[in-house]
Amino acid sequence: MYRHPISWLLASVVVADSQTVTHRWNFNSTGAATNGTVIPDLISSAPGTIVGTNATRTGSALTLPGGSNGQNATSSIAAYFDLPNGIVSSKTNFTLEIWATIHSTRNWQRLFDFGRMDINGGGNGEIPNTYGNPGGSSSRDNLMLAAHRGDTLNDKKIVARNDGAGEIGFENTVSTSLNTQYHYVATFQANANPATGGRFTWYRNGTQMGFVDTTFPLSQIQDVNNWLGRSQYTNDQNSNISYNEFRLYDYALNQTQINASGAAGPDAFPTPVAAADSSTIPHGGKARIPVLKNDTGEISMPAFTILQAPASGTAVITPDKQVLYTHTTGTPTTDSFTYQIANTGGQSSTGTVTINFNNGLKIPNPNLNVPSTPPPTAYAAPNAFGSLGFNSPVCMATPPGETQRLFVCEKGGLLRVIPNVAAGSPAATTFLNLTNLLSGRGEAIDTGSECGLLGLAFHPDYATNRYFYIFYSVTKSGARYQRVSRFTTQTANPNLADTTSEKILIEQLDDRDNHNGGDLHFGPSDGYLYISVGDEGAGDDNPTFNSQRIDKDLFSGILRIDVDRDMANSVEPTPHASIPLEGGVARFAIPKTNPFVHTSLGGTWDGTYIGSPVSTTAVRREFWATGLRNPWRMSFDPVTNVLWCADVGQGQREEVNKIVRGGNYGWVFREGNIAGPRTNNPTMPSNFLTAYHNPPVYDYPRGGNFGGYSVTGGRVYRGTRISALTGKYIFGDYGSGNIWSMNQDGTGIERLLGEGGISAFGVDPSNQDILMADLDGLIRRLSTSTPVGSYPATLTATGLFTSVTDLTPAPGLTPYAVNLPFWSDHAVKSRWFIVPDGTSKFTSSVEGRWTLPDGTIWVKHFDMEMQRGVPSSRKRIETRLIVKNPTGAYGVSYRWNEAGNEATLAPDEGENFTLAITEGGNPAPQTWRIPSRAECMVCHTPQAGHALSFNTRQLNLENSLLGFTGNQLTTLSQQDYLTSSPGLPNLLPRHIRPDETSASVEARVRSYLAVNCSYCHQSGGTAPSSWDGSAHLTLAQTGLVNGTANNSGSDPLNKLVVPGDTTHSIVLSRVAVTNGFTRMPPIGSNILDQANINLLNTWINGELTTRRDYAAWRVARFEPDDLPGGAPDQDPDGDGVTNYQEFLAATDPLDGGSRFQPQLARVSGNLTLGFDLPTNRSFRIETSDNLGQWTPWDVPDNQGTPVAGGLQQFSVPTVDPQRFFRVSLKEN
Repeated sequence: MYRHPISWLLASVVVADSQTVTHRWNFNSTGAATNGTVIPDLISSAPGTIVGTNATRTGSALTLPGGSNGQNATSSIAAYFDLPNGIVSSKTNFTLEIWATIHSTRNWQRLFDFGRMDINGGGNGEIPNTYGNPGGSSSRDNLMLAAHRGDTLNDKKIVARNDGAGEIGFENTVSTSLNTQYHYVATFQANANPATGGRFTWYRNGTQMGFVDTTFPLSQIQDVNNWLGRSQYTNDQNSNISYNEFRLYDYALNQTQINASGAAGPDAFPTPVAAADSSTIPHGGKARIPVLKNDTGEISMPAFTILQAPASGTAVITPDKQVLYTHTTGTPTTDSFTYQIANTGGQSSTGTVTINFNNGLKIPNPNLNVPSTPPPTAYAAPNAFGSLGFNSPVCMATPPGETQRLFVCEKGGLLRVIPNVAAGSPAATTFLNLTNLLSGRGEAIDTGSECGLLGLAFHPDYATNRYFYIFYSVTKSGARYQRVSRFTTQTANPNLADTTSEKILIEQLDDRDNHNGGDLHFGPSDGYLYISVGDEGAGDDNPTFNSQRIDKDLFSGILRIDVDRDMANSVEPTPHASIPLEGGVARFAIPKTNPFVHTSLGGTWDGTYIGSPVSTTAVRREFWATGLRNPWRMSFDPVTNVLWCADVGQGQREEVNKIVRGGNYGWVFREGNIAGPRTNNPTMPSNFLTAYHNPPVYDYPRGGNFGGYSVTGGRVYRGTRISALTGKYIFGDYGSGNIWSMNQDGTGIERLLGEGGISAFGVDPSNQDILMADLDGLIRRLSTSTPVGSYPATLTATGLFTSVTDLTPAPGLTPYAVNLPFWSDHAVKSRWFIVPDGTSKFTSSVEGRWTLPDGTIWVKHFDMEMQRGVPSSRKRIETRLIVKNPTGAYGVSYRWNEAGNEATLAPDEGENFTLAITEGGNPAPQTWRIPSRAECMVCHTPQAGHALSFNTRQLNLENSLLGFTGNQLTTLSQQDYLTSSPGLPNLLPRHIRPDETSASVEARVRSYLAVNCSYCHQSGGTAPSSWDGSAHLTLAQTGLVNGTANNSGSDPLNKLVVPGDTTHSIVLSRVAVTNGFTRMPPIGSNILDQANINLLNTWINGELTTRRDYAAWRVARFEPDDLPGGAPDQDPDGDGVTNYQEFLAATDPLDGGSRFQPQLARVSGNLTLGFDLPTNRSFRIETSDNLGQWTPWDVPDNQGTPVAGGLQQFSVPTVDPQRFFRVSLKEN
């Protein structure tokens, strides 16, 4: 397995708990250097032992002589230095730091090698210091750095290995001089890679030289042989190296720390320098201060202490090595404390932290640790099905339409089935045992080289006919054949094949055991069986000469056959020894649309191939495409139906092709995009490249960091969990381990991860995840992770809360509330926001999007009542962040642990888990979905304003913000968050809750739709729809009533909203998931919002049935309705009020005595104003003291909310000697 380096940009992180130097040998002492000499380390006095002969101690270094390999007894071997057992496996992360000088080349001499050998010594693979000659042996566990590979001084290799699995190594060339001291560093960072273990990286003189990604953590290493100067491989020579100093840290040094340590040199540590810090908080507040973040030098965590306590509070060092300051007494303007840091050598430095007090809301907080960019995505390939393993899996398939079963072909001849891939502990059973079947009839499965059970496909009508097809290699009568057969599944047991049902379709004699192809797929649009076949296996396709031939055998291309023998559209195959007959006919036919079916048979073929005539009696009509060497794994894109195929090259290029009818992909004339190994047998036409060749979509060279040795065809990703890969082709290289994604035009190649031995790609039928068959015995799943250190891994690490235990907000993090929360499956939500720089401002808008300053962070926290309706049963579930940045915004989520005392960063693809909720004493389990980061941005779009709750209608309510009580908009303005005044809250619009019965049902429905739908369904929004859910529009302007939907289902009577008809109202059907419609909103919820479903039902069956627009009102009031007197601007009763005004007030346009007449009265010192309105009218009351200048009346409920109808009454104290009022009405 080979892995190649990727450059990762990692954020600087504060050093974590207990980070220190755990072991140190400086080799500065003199004295004996004989076998068994113990040199204790300077930190813990742990024993390090010189083992073997001829070592020397100079007073500044330990020199090892080299001169023998590991096949010697410890009493006579060339000396090495044995470190204590367990110093690696006891750690999560580490750094090895060595100053060393190489004196001469020795075969594979080691700088260090930690692990165990593949022998039984004093322990499991241990070589005790009194052990004899171990003989030939290799490593079983090890982390090692070879001072050079072989005996070439400049060739280096870093390796990780666990429990005898294949080496994970990286080789490179680094110029090296003998007798020159170098500074070597090797770090292990747990989880900092696209695999499941850690990243093992080495540096020399401060420059990163390479790394490997392990599939195991340090705890899985059995490090009983921890050696300087000796290899776990006994054939390797011991080292001729001088060690000036060796250090072991329990954390991974970052680049800055490595450089500083290198500059300080051996026998010294970088001098610590504590820099001043400050924080601003309100009186009585708290702050977590990362004081070490800007300190430099080597810092020993045990030496970090508070030197002088603050005068007006307390300062405590937290487990993650920040300082928690809590103000406890007085009202000072400032406070301060000092702390001390020291390095391992005892040098110390003191820092001062100043606390400034500010009792406002808008407090700057530079100590937050929330990056302006989202977490980088790293890709991983963990075992997809727990501990389930397979023996050399090479293909995966699922019957059409099924979502639970996955079938896996094992190369050795077992076809196994996982009955339920979504089970908690998936299991597999044997579906078909070819070995037993064949042996019973004198045949045998051939598993040599690339032979075996290679392909599987299920008939499109498998649900009714139970047919499946396999491609396998068989030996009979001493000869090898490649066979395509049909089997039938047992009637009584769908997880067991009927072994008596085999029908052989093709049985091709094969003189070679490689280049077999062997993949099978049914075309999604035509129902025909596609079969990949190689060139039979000889180098240069010589002497078999199968490529660029269609008149010989079934090699070197893609075949397409009609297994149903629809003879109206197909013809018989040309007779051939490879085609068994039943009743005189083949068990398949050739579609007439195949490219080599002659015109005389109803096809389009003219009888030539690459410019030369071909016999119509010899032509292999099965060919769909030609010119392929070893088409190893192909697949159809389920969306476009394009057939993708990877073709393994010979020695120069690997290629990926889109297979088209009659395509010629060049082999043996071409290898990828370069010349192939020969141009004869047959002769390559001079115009081959221009007239006949289909060049690959992509090809890559053999070897090199970005190349490989054997391409494995992949799949087009059509899942939903990794949006960045949607529509991309995912493929890999068996030899190099590179796994790539590629745009469909062959551009945008991105290396996702490294995993050697991938033999096939498949799809999880339950969710369309990409699966990878690892020939080592696993089915892996393509997933994502976040590199360690690139983004805060816990909610605590973000610094947003001084204490996550009680969710105490950090200084500047301000709570707020909204009028109408988005439906979140009964969750109880809390919200905060912060402008970290303390100066940037929002620009508000009455109805439009607010302008949001970059850097702003919004926090939304979710609790769930585990006993529905019992607040004391609340459990912390999730906390989400939305971060505004110069390019837009991004979102992340943190999932709370069971104890509710910490939340960890959720994966990029999100996650689902079950909540054990009870309702009325009965179990009501609920699936909670943490959205993927891409799903977050489906809603939080620029068109929706990014922060969906930060708008006038949501924030216009009374609330207390950390003691500042009043309307939130007014408070935000007073606290300098807004560029200008938002206006008087009584006159500003707001969203209406479902339980506010003073508002019309329609007004409440419109608020629900605005909050839950309009972030997509609005003008310029992301939804492909004709309606707009914005609350400020009139109902007619929304396009809802009898509006045509983008997807109306199968019933032409379906409209967006149909008055009085809930069955055909698509909006309701979407929310309630009824009448065959899928859910809207499509993400963010798994539980029906019954209260608002009821509200929609009430509206559609109630108010909406009697709601009349002007046209309907005109019909009811005027006969005939087209009389000019019925026009909106006419006044037929001569009362000075137009028809439209009469419509708004629900008065009679033909009765001059029917008027809209507000009533004004003084009652007990109060001024009372009242008037009657019909349902769904909004109004605005204006006032004046002189009848010349009118302004909106600043009283509650005068913001124009549609009312339920009836008497509207206002009563305020009388304070003015003279006051006039007028009321304007509006249709909604």
